[in-house]
Amino acid sequence: MRVIIADDERLIRLALRSMIEEMSLNIQIVAEAKNGSELVKLVDEYHPELVFVDIRMPEMNGLEAMDQGSQLSPHTQWIVLTGFSEFEYVREAMRLRAVDYLLKPIGPEELEVSVSKVAAELEAKAKQLDNLFETAVNSLLHGTRSMEEINSRYPLQDFRLSITLFGIDSHMPELDKTRLRYQWIHGLKETYARQVPFSILEHAISFVTFPNGDIAQIIGWHKDAEERTQGYVSEMNDMLNQQMKDYERSTCIVSGFQSEYAMELVNLEKKLLQLQELLPLRRILPSRRLWMEQDVRLMMDKPHYRDIIERMDNLCRLAYMQDFFQYTNELKQLEPMMNTLAHQDPNALEYLRESLNVSLGCRLEGNQSMDQWMKSLESVQESRLAEQSLAELSQGDLIQRVQNYVNMNYMNDIGIGQIASDMDVTPNYLSSLFHKKMGKTFTKFLTHIRMVKAKELLLTNPALKVQEVAERVGYYSTRHFTKLFLDHFDCYPSELHQKSATKQL
Repeated sequence: MRVIIADDERLIRLALRSMIEEMSLNIQIVAEAKNGSELVKLVDEYHPELVFVDIRMPEMNGLEAMDQGSQLSPHTQWIVLTGFSEFEYVREAMRLRAVDYLLKPIGPEELEVSVSKVAAELEAKAKQLDNLFETAVNSLLHGTRSMEEINSRYPLQDFRLSITLFGIDSHMPELDKTRLRYQWIHGLKETYARQVPFSILEHAISFVTFPNGDIAQIIGWHKDAEERTQGYVSEMNDMLNQQMKDYERSTCIVSGFQSEYAMELVNLEKKLLQLQELLPLRRILPSRRLWMEQDVRLMMDKPHYRDIIERMDNLCRLAYMQDFFQYTNELKQLEPMMNTLAHQDPNALEYLRESLNVSLGCRLEGNQSMDQWMKSLESVQESRLAEQSLAELSQGDLIQRVQNYVNMNYMNDIGIGQIASDMDVTPNYLSSLFHKKMGKTFTKFLTHIRMVKAKELLLTNPALKVQEVAERVGYYSTRHFTKLFLDHFDCYPSELHQKSATKQL
């Protein structure tokens, strides 16, 4: 929390600073002011979360400065200080929405209680905004609400977004990879909470885990805070780069790709798909760092890069699914591409070697021949195949648990990422396994269950409106629900609704 102290007496400013710095709270005193005019300028410059303001100051008194400063920084909280206890001052301070009114001399205990109250309110406000933002983002990505409904329910039409997509590669067991993802998200949230003033800059943050295991960090800020936000972009990216380096270990690599700055919510889905197309490039780029979309997009236009990363991603997917036959075929297709890469871009081949070692658990050495690499990659998959029979015993039960979960929660805003987390496996693994065992994707299965339940409601409850039926099966957009129903049953829900009502007569 960033704080400004405003008092015309230097000793009082020093005393306040000393007491605040001794508190066990995350507070940064960014400036001091000795008069009201100076305070207004500092508030406009720093947009602090909290200001201590003395009433009696030269040039402009504290209440006048508070009035002007509140217009420049609406989310700043104010604690009024004075040696005068007249009721008029209290009434005016409360009218200006001061959070507290402290009489001088101020004791450390009284001060800490007041500051702790402000910190708690700011934290609650930031969490509320985060929750609204996360609900809107997930509703959009899961298709449970239309863009029109999101804009009507949540005040996000004036927000601008930045997306960072993370790929976490590891050959560790599913439970360990799930923990890695949780630790990564939790670590980022803690870092931001300590170092970035999200509440005052009107920021909100959401993390989304996709079925293939990719993690999207979506940060939003109000357009009115855009100029102030620009000063934090490079600082936040430095934090991300440092976090990826700190996360370094022999069994895990984290890489990130970031979109251009300040997009609108309506472009979110399209941009996420574009970043997901680029993310496989991490396998032939220096790892454990953040890449800007515009810096790597040109690489996708080069066929030898695009083809090899697509093959490499498919190889890793087949390895995770223990499909030995297809894995071997894919490896044969990759060998000539890797030979070509060795001649055209030796550095990219070295980055690819590191990626394979971490993703598949092999031990490719830089001084080995390509034939030796191929034998090592085959050997790794043969070892996985030997363990396959044990894994098959538990897969059937896992898929049954997913079906049971959907049958119990289809009316909620659920996704494969959430279910995978509850079952201690990665979304990528669960999504691929579900498709393999059920013959359809999880999304199609969830849609099918919802449509069947909706049909049942329409036939048995003719008094229900179509909108009510849609909401009961997890859709808040009647238009989207109607389209899915028509695709599924080749008739509109309203037609089925009318037939049911006619039978009741």
